Amino acid sequence: MTNGDRSADLDRAGVDVPTGGRATESSVPERSVAEVGRLALWIALAPTLWILFGSRLASFGMDSAHAYWNVWRVGPYTLPPGSVDAFNYTPAFAQAIYPLTLLPWPVFLTVWSLLLAAALTWLLWPVAPRWRWLLLAYVAPPALLIGNIEAFLAVAAVVGLRHPTAWAFPLLTKVTPGLGPVWFGARREWRHASVAALGTGAIVFVSYAVSPELWHRWWEFVIGSPTPPTQTGYPPLALRLAVAVAVLVWGALRGRQRVIVVAMVLAMPLWSSGILVLLAALPRLGARHVDSGSKRL
Repeated sequence: MTNGDRSADLDRAGVDVPTGGRATESSVPERSVAEVGRLALWIALAPTLWILFGSRLASFGMDSAHAYWNVWRVGPYTLPPGSVDAFNYTPAFAQAIYPLTLLPWPVFLTVWSLLLAAALTWLLWPVAPRWRWLLLAYVAPPALLIGNIEAFLAVAAVVGLRHPTAWAFPLLTKVTPGLGPVWFGARREWRHASVAALGTGAIVFVSYAVSPELWHRWWEFVIGSPTPPTQTGYPPLALRLAVAVAVLVWGALRGRQRVIVVAMVLAMPLWSSGILVLLAALPRLGARHVDSGSKRL
């Protein structure tokens, strides 16, 4: 068999052939391992989804999503962190979603779930199609079941690199993962850091002007609430936050954007398996490149 015939056979089999017409020694095994792994994940998908999603379908949306919908019915900051329907975010977020909370619960849940699904699809779209739908099948159902805002935080991390005001969203919801200004500061991108800080400050100013009492209650809620029992065994937030900032600065000085969401995961105020949804931002962040040198803007 000639080299040309061998190259044609390998091409039909889906093996990458370099310009010289010969397959590298490692290309066939690496491709085979990847395909076997992908097949295994497809086979494991049904039982995994049953464990993570199907067995809990009756409680769809009753975790975080219901707390958002119910915030103005029970009143912000009336329930302790970790309890059913507890709302931990700033008044600005509660005010922003107020129009949605006027919808009937089934309508709210439908709209909220569609927004989360759209966010996850956009985040994972740069992945090759043969992996994209598999990742979505694993990530989307549990994320929709809980209905938390991690997917929106991931979108903010991606968008915030070009539009710094997007960092207002994590800063005014989970607070501690709002590390965008730190990233910009480490890279000496002062204009971006200022835009992120001033944009967030402007939203806080308007929100406080509308309801100063609500902000006072939120501050007392944050300071006075004990650590939820679900956080027992995890490293304390202060330690995780210090590690997150160190990791972020290291990545910023080297222009490694993917480090941003890793740092955000470390800095999340409450840890659970759901925070891993933040890693859905990795394909979008990996599709970009920034200079490792610092910039003065």
